[in-house]
Amino acid sequence: MMKTLDTYVKELHDTFDEMSRLLTDDLATLSQFNLTPQQESYLMFCVAHAPLTAKELVDEFQVSKSAVSQAIARLEQDRFLEREKNPDNKRETLIYLGPKGRMFARRIKDFNEKMRNDYYVHLSLEEIEMITESIKKLNRVIRDKQTKG
Repeated sequence: MMKTLDTYVKELHDTFDEMSRLLTDDLATLSQFNLTPQQESYLMFCVAHAPLTAKELVDEFQVSKSAVSQAIARLEQDRFLEREKNPDNKRETLIYLGPKGRMFARRIKDFNEKMRNDYYVHLSLEEIEMITESIKKLNRVIRDKQTKG
């Protein structure tokens, strides 16, 4: 029997769900930070791109300035992020990782190393590249569809 698009999509989603379940223990070290999914997404972006501006978060997540401002304020209050005036442009505020944000970043680094050392070493570089390129393409499709409304 030939598989249909629906069958492949269900299999893909079931596979993502299974991977999420399998990694529950590995990800437990991040869940102790008690972040909402939105806060975690913003913080992950900040880990990868800090220092950055609130506008960069607005552009990346396609949300309002006030939504980003509220999330940043909460993350700053909880010491995940810090804000400082940009010395090169006094009207602009730069967002940096705070003490808890740096701890979160270290846990992400540890998680990535564990994934590499325990799991990814069992895949070829070609397999990893194929998975990565496929997910990037899917992300582009999703982003395009969402921005075109």
